[in-house]
Amino acid sequence: MNKKGTDKILSIYWFVILIIVAGGIFGMVYNFYGSSYDVRGIESEILSEKIADCISIKGTIDADFLDKDNFDPQNEELFAQKCSFNFNVEDIYEDESQYFYEVEFFTLDDTNNPQIYFSGGNLNWKNDCYLKKGDEGYSKLAKCNERRFYALDEDGAQYLIKILSAIGKSEKNVK
Repeated sequence: MNKKGTDKILSIYWFVILIIVAGGIFGMVYNFYGSSYDVRGIESEILSEKIADCISIKGTIDADFLDKDNFDPQNEELFAQKCSFNFNVEDIYEDESQYFYEVEFFTLDDTNNPQIYFSGGNLNWKNDCYLKKGDEGYSKLAKCNERRFYALDEDGAQYLIKILSAIGKSEKNVK
């Protein structure tokens, strides 16, 4: 075989290798960017953590939450302002809010009846937290997180605080 014949065979192998490498890169990029990422569970955990941080500072409950004269549990805007929350989301969700939170304060003597209760957001997301998950049909339900912790008030009384948070946003996160 002469040099020209060898060069032609090597150039064919060279193009085949280039096509294999380019196809591999395309496949990896497609797999990486082609799948959706559902971050609602993480968002729900973050919301619970931020609410807990706002309510209790180093294990002591902020006195404003226990003072019924200064804190109205039914006023969502007051709670959002106190904790520096901004629940405004993208224009795709104009008609309903995509979050829900519920906070309950229990004394250790009575853990069935909350002493203080407040919630906010879309109440419909709360029901999604109690449905059976695991089936494929439930992937569009809200992702929920429940957090419990103990804290003291200024007088040293102990409280069990339960925080339930849920994030909807299924149009954007679930495909």
